[in-house]
Amino acid sequence: MEIQDLTGVEKAAVLALSLPEDAAKALLERLGDDEVARILDAVARLREVPGELRDQVLIEFRKALLAHRDSIVGGRSRAAILAARALGDARSAPLARRIGSDESRIDRRLSRFSAGFVARTLAGEHPQTLALIVAELPPERAAFVLGSLPESLAADVVLRIATLEDVPAEVLAELEDDVSSLFETGSGPPAAIGGVENAARALARVPRSAGNPILAEVDGRNPLLGEALRRRMFRFEELRRLDRRSFQLLLREISIEDLVMALSITGDAMREKVFENVSQRAAEQIRDELDLLGPASRSEAEAVQDRIVDVARRLDEEGRIDLGSDGAGVGRR
Repeated sequence: MEIQDLTGVEKAAVLALSLPEDAAKALLERLGDDEVARILDAVARLREVPGELRDQVLIEFRKALLAHRDSIVGGRSRAAILAARALGDARSAPLARRIGSDESRIDRRLSRFSAGFVARTLAGEHPQTLALIVAELPPERAAFVLGSLPESLAADVVLRIATLEDVPAEVLAELEDDVSSLFETGSGPPAAIGGVENAARALARVPRSAGNPILAEVDGRNPLLGEALRRRMFRFEELRRLDRRSFQLLLREISIEDLVMALSITGDAMREKVFENVSQRAAEQIRDELDLLGPASRSEAEAVQDRIVDVARRLDEEGRIDLGSDGAGVGRR
């Protein structure tokens, strides 16, 4: 076996085997559980390491240290480069979102500032830049920022978030640098930060008074996207949040057949919610039909769930039930 045949983890295993026991222990204690497990797995696979190969690994390690004798450059950019080179794009992609999850992340960087201040500071930026920044924020915080933007701009940002695809890590790194300079780092695999789901999660938490005009703007520019956002902003399972009176009113609008199909792919909590709000006879009928139904087509069941959500939204628009929660808009037009 030659040194070029060894993976990075196997070299780390050789290094750990070559160190005195106390030094090896100190090294492993500084690593995460996953890293330690991978190194120990490599140790088990190596079994016996020829002395010449061990020396080559140690020489390579020493050269790497000497190359950075004056200073060691870290940061998110360096971490992303190392991950991509060591693991390849496919394996390092899941790590891209976790790298630099401390102060260097945009959400942490902006957490000290009010949403209004963030919105005012970023209002002059290009909508695509705004979309990238808002997509990096937690949904609740993204909602406050969106709600603080002018309606037209907020709608533009929502549209761009919904249509974002994987973003190269170097773009995110440059964005983080820009945010850092505005408010006081990335080369590697792309990171998935956009999509309709992310846009919907953020918009669902915008107060209704601000969310409705934003959705209206989106409808005007892209009606299909507006409808897709609404469907994702409020899911069938969330109907469990309705109070008893509203839930019973909704159930009266739904046929037993549709209810059984919708419940066929839900968890026990939703089923219990239904059983608690129908008569004992109806509950028994639903249980019997669920047993007889067997495995249902998920796509068919989800289509029925969407229809039930549409009924709930209609009742909400008519003022007969309230889908709102803590002042947040959840799919109202």
